[in-house]
Amino acid sequence: MDDSSKALQAFLDIISLDRIISILLLCLIAWLFLVLVQFCLNQLNKALPKYRLIWSRSFPFVRLFVWLSVIIYSIVGIIDPHENLILAVVGSISIVVGLATQEPAKNMISGFIMMINPPYRVGDMISVSGYYGEVTKLEWSVTWIRTFDDNTVMVPNAEALKTAVSNANSGALDEMVVVSFTIPIHADHKLAIALAKEATQCSPYTLLKKPIIVNLGNDYSFGQYQQTITVKAYVMDVRLEKKFMSDINIRVLSAFKNAHFYDAQQTVLQ
Repeated sequence: MDDSSKALQAFLDIISLDRIISILLLCLIAWLFLVLVQFCLNQLNKALPKYRLIWSRSFPFVRLFVWLSVIIYSIVGIIDPHENLILAVVGSISIVVGLATQEPAKNMISGFIMMINPPYRVGDMISVSGYYGEVTKLEWSVTWIRTFDDNTVMVPNAEALKTAVSNANSGALDEMVVVSFTIPIHADHKLAIALAKEATQCSPYTLLKKPIIVNLGNDYSFGQYQQTITVKAYVMDVRLEKKFMSDINIRVLSAFKNAHFYDAQQTVLQ
């Protein structure tokens, strides 16, 4: 009991108004510095969009380093407590915090593991917990995703680690996009493959330095056989995925209609 009273008195002795003001001032400086860093990174994203993934992924590490430095300096440089006091306070706090914050602590540990060995990074297009979108922010406890419906989804990091995560681009600015088409079984499949490849090459969103693959298959639906044309191509930027898919659909379907593929299907049905 006497040891606890002494530890409490020592704790009250070191927490003075000057030290509290110094810690608050240090936190304010750290926050302003992070705001400045984020502003500079946003400007770099606009000036050099080719490297926006690099700028975006560097901020979580900068933020982690800054706040760890603030915590360490506040304890060692400003408070400078006695060793016995540190052991007593840490022991008491750890029990309370451990019981009250099991789930948040699990998410924070998962976030730390993900920063060391990341299954995804800021800018990646991922599918996790039933949501598909771009990782916009990777924090200690949660991951923020923006879907193509412009919804912001918060996924706990512990949830992301214990479930399967599909990563479409794995750190690259480009990603493969797959678009499928069906044409009548009597249509010229060689012409269809050539038209699909040429139409995809003409899209302004296509990354031409990577290959364009067109696969031919078949399908039986609605009582008849059909040919399937599957186009696999790379979009220049992951954020243009939906625009790229729409543009390919417009160009390829227009080419197929001009080749009268679907007129042949109507003739067969009649």
